[in-house]
Amino acid sequence: MNIFDNFLNLPCATSETSFTAIPLSAHRNDFLAKGSDGSPIFLLHDASEAQYSPSMQFRYLSAQFHATCRIHTDCMVLQDQFALVSCDGAVTDLHEIFVRCFSAAIEELPINSGTRELNTCIQKLVDLFRALSQPSRKDVLGLWGELYVIAKSGNIAGAMASWHEDPFDRFDFSWEHGCLEVKATMQSARLHTFSLEQLMNPKQGIGYVTSLLLQPLTAGLGLIDLANLIEMEVKHSPALKLKLWRNLAKALGGDFSDKLDKRFDISHADRNVIVYAMDDVPRPEKPNDPRVMAIRFTADLTATLSSLKKSALPALCGIFGSVL
Repeated sequence: MNIFDNFLNLPCATSETSFTAIPLSAHRNDFLAKGSDGSPIFLLHDASEAQYSPSMQFRYLSAQFHATCRIHTDCMVLQDQFALVSCDGAVTDLHEIFVRCFSAAIEELPINSGTRELNTCIQKLVDLFRALSQPSRKDVLGLWGELYVIAKSGNIAGAMASWHEDPFDRFDFSWEHGCLEVKATMQSARLHTFSLEQLMNPKQGIGYVTSLLLQPLTAGLGLIDLANLIEMEVKHSPALKLKLWRNLAKALGGDFSDKLDKRFDISHADRNVIVYAMDDVPRPEKPNDPRVMAIRFTADLTATLSSLKKSALPALCGIFGSVL
């Protein structure tokens, strides 16, 4: 079972200072427990001398320092000093993202981390989760499409490394000599909206467009399902795991509950995905008038043929096969 499944199987705490918990590290005494309200709680070992540090309360998150707690695991009982970081028990939709994102973030903590190092780590998580109260930066179709491309890339580590971290980047994926933009629609016609800049090949390289037709399916795959599949392939890379869950949290925005409920038929996506070279996509001419700063347009690719020699999924594997 994965870490979140193990968390779900934990009993709720009956005390604020005593927990049945899951060990998280072979070299640090960090643990994951379940609060009395069902909330996930990380207990991070604090090597600093005990002193007063004010607790922190944020939307969805809270942190308490220098708490002496008794930990029970399958193989030991331990009493020590911890920083306790918990997610709001009422916002269950966030629990899995919180557990997976924070467990990746703490993997590289120094062995003898003190309050300062722990506070820095927590602040990064706070900054990330602050995005979940902001307007969304990405529609669910586009985000699902990006995760689908990573999962089907044949080189998940390379695709993850080339995946954008800023939702406002020009391309969804970029590397030294190439880039790839993902477009997804639930319409039967292959209609996609582009900016003219999104269809400019990189210098000394080539750009691609992946076009997806998506079909809602109650028993299909959601964003978390795709992210879990990807995480399994990069489980030995804390940096890529953290990037995965950070990107997901940043893209969800304040309507995260609605987005996490959306599920799509992956077999339908497999049957209807097409990968184009950017030059295959019809577009208007670049304007000569310098007063025209940007152009957005909708292209109908329903009858557009791809110039790539391979069919879509082998083409994706070939594209990402050369990405480090």
